[in-house]
Amino acid sequence: MIRSPGPEAGFVKRSTPYGSLRLIRAVAASLVIAVLVLSVILTLAVASTQSSIAMPFAH
Repeated sequence: MIRSPGPEAGFVKRSTPYGSLRLIRAVAASLVIAVLVLSVILTLAVASTQSSIAMPFAH
């Protein structure tokens, strides 16, 4: 933090870069892909469970 110039009192944070825009976009894209994969897995699990419940038991 640096002392703010001029009549304003207090301190001002310097803007710090959190990472490159390319890295942020890559992380966001991988999160989107992970959510889509989990959605597909969950859909298949629910469909499998429902189809196994619908089948009668063989004696």
